[in-house]
Amino acid sequence: MSLRNILFLALAVVVAAGTAVYVKTWIGAERARAEAKRPGAAAAKLAVTMVLVAKKTLAAGSFVKPDLLEWKPWPEDGIIEGYMVKQPGAADTDGEAEDPRQAFEGAVVRTELAAGQPVTEDRVVHPGERGFLAAVLEPGLRAVSVPVNATTGISGFIFPGDWVDVLLTMRVKSDENGTAKTRYFSQTLLAGIRVLAIDQSTENVDGKAAPAKTATIQVTPKQAEEIAIALTMGDLSLSLRSLARDEEAPAPVKPVRGSYTLDMDVYNMLGDKRLFGGAKAAGQQVYVLRGGDAETAKF
Repeated sequence: MSLRNILFLALAVVVAAGTAVYVKTWIGAERARAEAKRPGAAAAKLAVTMVLVAKKTLAAGSFVKPDLLEWKPWPEDGIIEGYMVKQPGAADTDGEAEDPRQAFEGAVVRTELAAGQPVTEDRVVHPGERGFLAAVLEPGLRAVSVPVNATTGISGFIFPGDWVDVLLTMRVKSDENGTAKTRYFSQTLLAGIRVLAIDQSTENVDGKAAPAKTATIQVTPKQAEEIAIALTMGDLSLSLRSLARDEEAPAPVKPVRGSYTLDMDVYNMLGDKRLFGGAKAAGQQVYVLRGGDAETAKF
């Protein structure tokens, strides 16, 4: 074999080897690129853990509810002490007793929580903790407590963050034709009032719900004065308002004027000829029984 043929053969071997290496490298790069584009490939390489975060931005002073929190994947190397980490097998449904989100029910945001930001204990304050009312109370407003029971407190179904109306019921004594009369009336004293705290305990020794005895509400300084006077005049009760309202809109805090109900407004039998015999000019009257007392009301 001549030297020329030997050189051509060596050159062909080198070119073939280079081509094989180039093709192998190109195929490996294309395969890696395809793997990177596959859904979930990056997550599979990056170790993540489910962390409890705010579903939307929560302003300082707002109440925390389980449905405002959610679990989001978080890089394990970015988890710091204080983050709420979801344990394997933990519930992921609102309302479950074992759901860790329930631990934040009724808590108040101390400093603003941005959407997607992890929830930590140092950013919220729970009912009963020091500084709770100061955190939830809006600037310029006041917190006052009113006594409630199973009836006036809607059987314990009022909770912090609810909106209520405050009703005043009074007894008024009058002198009609030399006879002392006791009249009753009720009026809406305040409307759209925010409930800050309720001393409702979850269980008692019998394992049953214990109705609250006091409710702390948020009012203006003037409304605080009106409540102080109303407590000496009669009985206060709460009327629960619907939550179907814009959470961002301010609650109405102006007192309701001109709305009241007299005791005669609930006497449905007034005007019934079977009872009053069609009395006209002489006026109508009805016998009212309250416990063991009886009196005659004329109209």
